[in-house]
Amino acid sequence: MKKILFVMKKGLFIITASLLLIACGSESETVVEIDTDTVSVNENLTPERAGKAQMIFQTIPSPFEMASIFEEAGASYGGDYTNPIANVSKYTTSAQQAINLGVYGTDLGYANIYDQSQESMFYMNCSKILADALGVTSAFNPTTIKRIEDNMNNRDSMMLIVNDAFWMCDAYLKENGQNDLSALIIAGGWIEGLYLGGSSLNKETPNEQLMIKIAEQKHSLNNLIDLVASYDNEEINDIKVHLANLKTSFDKITEESGETTVSDDEVPVIGGGSTLTHTPAIIFEITDLTKEIRNEIIQ
Repeated sequence: MKKILFVMKKGLFIITASLLLIACGSESETVVEIDTDTVSVNENLTPERAGKAQMIFQTIPSPFEMASIFEEAGASYGGDYTNPIANVSKYTTSAQQAINLGVYGTDLGYANIYDQSQESMFYMNCSKILADALGVTSAFNPTTIKRIEDNMNNRDSMMLIVNDAFWMCDAYLKENGQNDLSALIIAGGWIEGLYLGGSSLNKETPNEQLMIKIAEQKHSLNNLIDLVASYDNEEINDIKVHLANLKTSFDKITEESGETTVSDDEVPVIGGGSTLTHTPAIIFEITDLTKEIRNEIIQ
């Protein structure tokens, strides 16, 4: 078994391309600091590229976090929204397995956040099947599965364990020159999360906080597009088209930076953050398109 490197930052394992770490089977989580100037595992991994890769992974929510974002915004649980577990046997190509590993990862987080223990175990099993098919048997090995079972009612621990497993898949694929499959896992998880959030939106009386959370995915989408841009094969190109179509809709959400004002002593003061302006019609356009894309992915 090859060694796998992963980095954990603020509860999220951030993978910097082609880095290696021992895939530890112990109960403890490890924080690892990486000096990218000293890494030479891949001749194409310059410090600049490693830094950009890390930035992208920091700004794209993990599968588990996508589920959490919309739960916090008031999205309700819908068992009919998730990818049916019977579909797992249909994914026979590595691209299908990778993107739907991301989908089932988000479904796993979604079910767990809403305390659906039985459904969580179903989606964990689907995730294991697809991870094994991709050759990442260590991601959902018996130790990891037992940790998940023991922490099923501890949301914070579950987030760490599941993120650990999914970023282990990511690192393994990168190490084995399958970066495109890694990107598909991320894309599948992000799309499924956006779909689940949109499915909870009542078009008659839309939840404003939920619409705001959907609008905020404008930034994650831009980073996801950056992530897949450097890959060129049929499966990735299909996702590129889907993401470009979504960007057309997301671009209708306008963004304004904080205003610059002048204080009494004539010192410029720049307002913090930025404001996203959306309408229900734009949000519904995004959620309808996301549903189309997601349903195509899981077929």
